[in-house]
Amino acid sequence: MAIRLTPLTREARRLNDMAVHIGDVAPDLHSFDAPSSPSKLPDIQGRWTVVFFFPQGNHPHCVMESRRFQALMPEFERLGVVVIGVSVDTTEQQQYFRNFCVLSFPLISDAQYQVSRAFGVLDSAEVDGETVTYARRESFLIGPDQQVIQHWRDVDPDSHAAAVLDAVRSLLEVRS
Repeated sequence: MAIRLTPLTREARRLNDMAVHIGDVAPDLHSFDAPSSPSKLPDIQGRWTVVFFFPQGNHPHCVMESRRFQALMPEFERLGVVVIGVSVDTTEQQQYFRNFCVLSFPLISDAQYQVSRAFGVLDSAEVDGETVTYARRESFLIGPDQQVIQHWRDVDPDSHAAAVLDAVRSLLEVRS
């Protein structure tokens, strides 16, 4: 399988220029939550929220990253932090992925690319001569006031969940 990253189209560059930045109010995730989503989004108003994007469910690195978040869910929950995963997979693919990984946190199916566009993580690559659109592996920490507090790029799927948890702990210690 030959994978070649393609330059972003003018439209994709424009949309990514609209990406959220630290200090911005995060896009309202409930406005993107389809009734057929594999899991119901919790009310995140007034709560710390981690939104992590992954390119494709059932890809080994996406499985690894999601399972790392799942393994740390008791600690995220103890701290009152909501974790939400997002990919451009269909609702059916997300449901399979959720069951395969035995995930307790919600997933957003972003098959229409709305969430990825809103956060500025939409990208494309050429795979075997076909252009594939995906969400880059990036994450956002959203504060109780819905402001973006932190943005992780170049995420290592093996250690990212622990790094996010450490960052949340540090922030909560500073604020208490």
